[in-house]
Amino acid sequence: MQKKSSNILFPYVIGVAFGFGWTPCIGPILGSILALASIEETLSRAVMLLISYSLGLAIPFVLSGYLIQRFLLFSKNFKKNINLISKIGGITLLVTGILILTNQLQAIGFYIIEIFPFMQKFG
Repeated sequence: MQKKSSNILFPYVIGVAFGFGWTPCIGPILGSILALASIEETLSRAVMLLISYSLGLAIPFVLSGYLIQRFLLFSKNFKKNINLISKIGGITLLVTGILILTNQLQAIGFYIIEIFPFMQKFG
């Protein structure tokens, strides 16, 4: 990694790859925000929409950059559990997919309210 990071093109290639991967995620949301901003009554409301979107996108990146050392230390110690986490995540995705396929996704909400009655005030 040290050898690659000293190359002047390495950050550019990483940025292009990152942009290529995120365009499908960011594009529709940004398009929606721009459409909403274009029909706002005042320019200041449109600017506030765009600022809110920009901050919502930028703050997690700034925080992750600031806290990367702590995360790397945590992930180094957490690697022994990654197999278990992957299996739990896979099972969760599988169950969610089956619930969506059978049109029973709302059943999760009913069970959550029964298990955690205090959640009822949020629903």
